[in-house]
Amino acid sequence: MPPPPARLRLEPRATRRLFGVALALLLIAGACGNSAAPAHSPTPRPSGSGADSGATLNAGLAAGLAKLTSYKFTESNAGAPGGAMPSNGGSYSLSGTVVNSPVVSIWIKESAAQFMVIGSDGWTSVDGMNWSTADSGDLSLGDLLPAGEYVTWFDAKASYFTAVGEELKNNVPCIHYQGNSALSSIYVGVSGVSAPFRADVWIAKDGNYPVSGAYGFYAAATGSATATDSATSWGFSFDITDVNSAANTVAAPVNVVAFPT
Repeated sequence: MPPPPARLRLEPRATRRLFGVALALLLIAGACGNSAAPAHSPTPRPSGSGADSGATLNAGLAAGLAKLTSYKFTESNAGAPGGAMPSNGGSYSLSGTVVNSPVVSIWIKESAAQFMVIGSDGWTSVDGMNWSTADSGDLSLGDLLPAGEYVTWFDAKASYFTAVGEELKNNVPCIHYQGNSALSSIYVGVSGVSAPFRADVWIAKDGNYPVSGAYGFYAAATGSATATDSATSWGFSFDITDVNSAANTVAAPVNVVAFPT
């Protein structure tokens, strides 16, 4: 009889930078672990329209993502100032689908593993074809969603962001906020970083939730604003798409295999 699924708690930020294949193998091997509780998010404050140029970005807006019926996302986080890579894995890129209602369902894919939760059921996979059952509560996939990193990167410096206008971003009418000169001056002269510093975030006018953002140094090698363009890049970027689309579904895997004995 196969052993029960391992109990693995994914800790915010630190766990995001672990390679997914290691996480999946830990589950399959029956590894156990506990982590500290997620950091407390700032209490959301009511936000004005933000349409007036110079309006300040409010903290706590990431909570609006949980109020959506569903959405898809991509996010990336890479490097550190000076080109140093964290010893716990360095960069990562994630994509996935989130359904908040009627049943919380999350599917996350990264370069070497996939994770899925539907209600109280959970699964993990290395190749996306063969899946193993896991404890949905212990997977804590919510910690891997953009809201957690948004709090770290944008809420912490919200007072440095000011509105610069209204724009359509990812097919959502938004207020565009940019980090002001006081924010960028904090990073002037960071050793080993030649890429320009960028701080932009788009907040939905209807619903007050983050739609897209980029914070950090972004090399222009590919002409895109991602944190993985170059070894000199450092920062966090994300995009929320397909908001409340009926096509956003998370289906339970068919090929579920038992844990090895």
